[in-house]
Amino acid sequence: TTLSTMKTVDLRNTSEFPDYDIATVVDDACLQRLVKSDQWTRDEFIAQWENMTKEELVMLWLWHNGEVREIYRLPPKTLAHTSLLDGMGIAVISELDGKCLYNDVVTGESMTGIVQRFE
Repeated sequence: TTLSTMKTVDLRNTSEFPDYDIATVVDDACLQRLVKSDQWTRDEFIAQWENMTKEELVMLWLWHNGEVREIYRLPPKTLAHTSLLDGMGIAVISELDGKCLYNDVVTGESMTGIVQRFE
C-alpha cells in the first residue's frame, strides 16, 4: 500500500480523554519503558501517523502524574493528522498483539516533517 492509496483523516483532540488501563493490554517490559509527559504541555502542533496495519491502533497520552488516557484511535490503512501538544508523552499500542509500537515525549520540533509509520 502506498501513501497515495491510503485514506487520510484529521483527528482533533477534545477536552475528554477516557481513562485507559494499559496494564491489561501490554507486558511489564513495555510498561517499564513508558515515557510520561512533561509536567506542563505547551503549544499545539500537528503530527502524522501512517497506520499500514490491518488493525486499529490506540494512541495514549501518558500524563506526568501517572494517569494513562486514550487520545485517538488510528484507523487501519490510514494516514492520520493528529492534533497534539508540545511535551505530551505519547504511546501507540497494538491491542491485538499487546505491543508498544511508539513511546516518546512529542514536540513540534521533533515531529516536523516526520511521518511515524506502523507496518
